[in-house]
Amino acid sequence: MGTWVKETDEAFYLMQGNQWISRIQKRPSAGNPKERVLNVEGMRDWFLRSDAPLAMTVSVGTGGPEPEQAGAPGGGETPPPDGGTSPEEPGSGGEPAPEPAKSLALRVKSTTYFKLQPKLASELTDAEKVLVTNGTTFDIQYYIDVGKNHWQVQLLEPTLGDKTNRTWYVYTPDIDILTGVRLRVTSDTLFKTEPKISSQLSESQKVFVKNGTQLNLLAFKPAAGDHYEVELADAIVGAEVNTKWYVYSLDTKVEGNRQTLEVTGDTIFKARPVQANQLSDADKVLVKKGTVFLLNSYAQPENNHVRVALQGAFLGPQNRTSWYAYVPDIQISGTEIGNRPSDQGPGQPANPADRGVALSFPGFTGTYYSNDPIQPTNRYGVQGNFTWGEALHVNRSTGAYRRPANAGVIYNILKVADAMEEIRKMYGDKPLKINSWYRDPATNAAVGGASMSRHLSGDAVDFVVPGVRCFDVYARLNGWWGSRGGLASSSVFTHIDVRGYRARWSYGY
Repeated sequence: MGTWVKETDEAFYLMQGNQWISRIQKRPSAGNPKERVLNVEGMRDWFLRSDAPLAMTVSVGTGGPEPEQAGAPGGGETPPPDGGTSPEEPGSGGEPAPEPAKSLALRVKSTTYFKLQPKLASELTDAEKVLVTNGTTFDIQYYIDVGKNHWQVQLLEPTLGDKTNRTWYVYTPDIDILTGVRLRVTSDTLFKTEPKISSQLSESQKVFVKNGTQLNLLAFKPAAGDHYEVELADAIVGAEVNTKWYVYSLDTKVEGNRQTLEVTGDTIFKARPVQANQLSDADKVLVKKGTVFLLNSYAQPENNHVRVALQGAFLGPQNRTSWYAYVPDIQISGTEIGNRPSDQGPGQPANPADRGVALSFPGFTGTYYSNDPIQPTNRYGVQGNFTWGEALHVNRSTGAYRRPANAGVIYNILKVADAMEEIRKMYGDKPLKINSWYRDPATNAAVGGASMSRHLSGDAVDFVVPGVRCFDVYARLNGWWGSRGGLASSSVFTHIDVRGYRARWSYGY
């Protein structure tokens, strides 16, 4: 049976009989919202087949159904890789909520070559490439963006070619990453190359995206002007090959969670937090800049290293999943499932002359008071602006407060207070509203905090700069805070912590 090409409103299809065997999706045009574009690179292999297509049917604008995929159950769309369906999210209009990612998974969406070098397939010998049909799914350990629209991917199992090699290069427009995080467009909107008002951008810097569009995300973060900075996992928006965009947050909804570890400089993962020359070859592994892993968990820094548990990645001769990573060489992005804190601080004391409620701290002698400044003299040579009552959420009417678990909590509160003095100075010594500082485990669970929240250690604070949008606060602090710790934002507060390595995320609400 021969093949033929069919064009519809949504895609170009390589057809065999009345069903498609390969598909290239159309995307919105950057220059004209009434036009659709697609990448023709994926068609090259269609015409190299022994049964290459000789005819084409155009059915654009007919309103007819899209063709069915060959081999799909019941002739319908291919089911999810696990063969099941995900539960519906309340209030989502019946749309299934994305499943949390259990491992990094790659799906081929247009028949393509996996290659031993990041070159055009025509430049490689047959021994250096393997043709993989659309719909094929692989579990991968990690990926590296090597530029020129190619990723280096490390397969979990060596299933391609002679089945001895796990490392391959693949053309990114031909693949999806199954992430468990989805962006749903809730109002007609524009994707932009900068977080600005659309009238400030040229036509080539923005793309119309219609209401109801759903896209999988590799990452999303807050940005200025109530925008999200998003990295698309499975779609190219616009005529250019571009996966990174800014979108107005009020026009979208982000669903799902994932945490990733990105290596920001060539580094060595180690079995112990010591110098690399103190370890045997079996206890260390070189990891290249740009490598992205799915993260299962991570611990407090130790000797300028953080212990990380990778999900679905087995490195080194002993196939380890837990390693110590050098703090300056990594950044963590994304949030834990259920991390939606809703805490409220007690506010500034109405009468600072009254020292307030008496407090005692583990590991410290003497008595402290809720209205006393955490820093009697701050870095600017004046009395500090933040009180123990704000940090420990003192109830002035009952005298109750969140009792620190140990002396380390107090030292962390002192570090956070110093950072908060700097932030207050940035905003002209404007008083800042504290939403949440230290949380004991019971309080953290009650207010919806993450299971590994930095608030449990006292080294994090959620706050508001009155009169300034929280995403704008995040955008201003991002470069300044650098790799000193974590920074995040919701629409109602900004989070900062002094963990000692770079972490960035949005709470998605």
